[in-house]
Amino acid sequence: MSLPIGYDTSLLCEMNIVPDKFEWKFYPTDEPYNKAANIILSKASYRLIHEFRPNKKKSELLVPVKDELVAGDYQCLAYYGAFVVASVPWRITLARLGQSHPQKSVSVTVQAGNIVSWRCDVPESNPLAYVDYTKDDKYISPPDVGNRVKSMILSHVNVSESGVYKCSTTNTIEKRNLDSTLKLEVTHHAHQKAPFFISQPVSEHTATKGSTLFLECSAVGKPIPKVVWYKKFQSQLPAHRTEVIAGGLLIKNISSRDDGVYVCNHTNSHGSIFHEIMVKYREEPSLDCSINATDINQGENRDLECEVRGTPEPEISWFLNGFSLLNDSRIEAIGNKIYFRPIEKRHAGNLQIFARNIVQTVYSSIRIRVIPLPTSIDEIPTPLHNRPRHKPKKSRVTKRPSRQRAPKMIPPSKPVVSRVKDDTVVVRWNISNNNGLSILFFKVQYKEIPFANQTYTSNKGWNTANTDIAPNINAYEISDLKPDHFYKFRVAVVYSNNDSIMSQMSKKFHLRSIDFDKKNPLPVCLITHVETISHSSIKVYWNCPPFNVTIDGFYIHYLIATRAGDDYVVVTVEGSDVRSYVINYLHPETSYDVKLQSFNQKLASELSPMMKGRTGVSPVNPPTTTTPTPIITKGANIYVIIAGGVVGFALVVTGVILLFVCRKWQRNKLPDTQDKSNSIPNHIQADASDYMVESKTLSKANGCTLPGNKITITSNPLADTEKNPTVIEMRNLANNNVRQQPDSPSDTTLTNTSKDKHKRRNNIRESREDCSTDSNYV
Repeated sequence: MSLPIGYDTSLLCEMNIVPDKFEWKFYPTDEPYNKAANIILSKASYRLIHEFRPNKKKSELLVPVKDELVAGDYQCLAYYGAFVVASVPWRITLARLGQSHPQKSVSVTVQAGNIVSWRCDVPESNPLAYVDYTKDDKYISPPDVGNRVKSMILSHVNVSESGVYKCSTTNTIEKRNLDSTLKLEVTHHAHQKAPFFISQPVSEHTATKGSTLFLECSAVGKPIPKVVWYKKFQSQLPAHRTEVIAGGLLIKNISSRDDGVYVCNHTNSHGSIFHEIMVKYREEPSLDCSINATDINQGENRDLECEVRGTPEPEISWFLNGFSLLNDSRIEAIGNKIYFRPIEKRHAGNLQIFARNIVQTVYSSIRIRVIPLPTSIDEIPTPLHNRPRHKPKKSRVTKRPSRQRAPKMIPPSKPVVSRVKDDTVVVRWNISNNNGLSILFFKVQYKEIPFANQTYTSNKGWNTANTDIAPNINAYEISDLKPDHFYKFRVAVVYSNNDSIMSQMSKKFHLRSIDFDKKNPLPVCLITHVETISHSSIKVYWNCPPFNVTIDGFYIHYLIATRAGDDYVVVTVEGSDVRSYVINYLHPETSYDVKLQSFNQKLASELSPMMKGRTGVSPVNPPTTTTPTPIITKGANIYVIIAGGVVGFALVVTGVILLFVCRKWQRNKLPDTQDKSNSIPNHIQADASDYMVESKTLSKANGCTLPGNKITITSNPLADTEKNPTVIEMRNLANNNVRQQPDSPSDTTLTNTSKDKHKRRNNIRESREDCSTDSNYV
């Protein structure tokens, strides 16, 4: 982005999983006004900007644009332990409009019916400047040919268009009037003259893949000259994608085959004039690393390679866990290949390859896991014959709670394919009854199907479109296909659990080519107006002329107006009778360019003229106001809650007191025929209802349970009872931690004979030996 000094901006980094922390890297540049400055990420110097926000998926970096020192690339790092993910950098440059070059004013007389083309030279600018033309302070619209034309083009001029024309330039930051003027006189009786240029056409153009390019070249003369276009060294123009229009040549859906030199030749009976235009093709980088994860043993040598494409040839940078590998003595990175000699444990993590050219920066990741070698200090397992023998412990079987089933992933419907151009289709799909996981994005895949007389070869696999399609979009345009070939398509959906599911394959689709001179039978519907609905929505209205063909619906193409040259987003409107549609999920306070097409399964119409729409201002939460009625109602509700709480608390306290009294009464109500042991001082006999322990809650020793179903709790005797023989006996029993109880409490008798004492101890000892345990008994 290009910003003037004095403005502030913020950069937002968002992850789908909360990282441990965020950090930012800033790569400064010595060319603060050049958005195409070459910054090689692996070699450029940088400084770290710490941004630690725990439990946050987002990090927002505020950048105040105070001077030239803020210009450069900003890269976000998200830490997950030692695993680090680095983002594609954001470029911040400073905006300016350079000094205008001296330009001569032009005065010319032309024959009525000529095509007049006049251009004012644009000064150096960041962002790119464009030119506005006026006559008598009235704005002259440029031709709608898919991008901004730098020249004023008047088609088939007449006498009323005579006058003085002026120009001004702007780069959205600054506007400036230029000194150059055109004094045009249009007459029906001009002198005979060979073709000539009012302004010399541009000699070089650059175009990116899939864009539309307009080559400006127009001459005037008497008689009105005829123009012929051809491509140098090839003679013929690209088939089905070129159109000669007023003022130049239009080339649609640019591909690598369109690179080269184009010639326009204007001829009349008094002579001819020609001009050569060089077209340079550009394509964003693409990466194919074939793997996204690998396991490597520590100490092994490993070579990794990624296939890189792009025009011009991209610069390659390798990052490991967010930082360059140039200073690592164990790693050598040469172009699209990287060599580990050998790999070490510190090389585990996220390996990223970045490819950058003038068009775009992209990256791909490979997760590396290093399997460490065993060391001498590793624990040696104990041999089986030296291990102590224990009887298997019986574990209590508990019923595990049933696991909740994972939400079901719904696949997309079988895609429906419609032809748009000879080499372009639109793929449509939908997902119904998706009430589970949220959708992250869609991917579209396609592959060529051989003709009936061809044999299928294994190298004709699935191709995947690079774009991640937003969850609210259910149509995508695939270009650069082969006319008169057969294809199949399918759609993948990626859910929030990072898992994906594929749709069924589409029916075999024959991409038929239409003759160059054959008229498209589908109607071109015109957008009447675009209404602002909210800060994120606009509504498009259109009308269609009468038509006798069947149409299935409409494609709405929209794009942020300031991003001319980017790919349009396509939404599908089903139904031939629909005449309006609301586009959601837009940016607030943003202008959009909108176009329309009608379509059926075989064909799509030509695009309608462009219409602009704008979203509204972001809503601000208004201050809340209260009235006496809700205040009274709210207070009454609070009083009711407080009263209920007091009453409930009183009931709870009353219940506790009654329970305590009942317990006290029950304990005092003892039978007259108690055992003599009950009269022993400091001895508390457990009540059956209080200290009964069920068999499944008794202490166990390796799965065994001690005999008896009651436990006697003995209090600590006082110091003055040390000499009491009865208490001494009770202590001896307490040291064994178990008191054997008969079946009936009334039959319990405390016996001090050595014979009974010896018998009880033998029983306990046998139980312990059988269970082989060191558990503590109460």
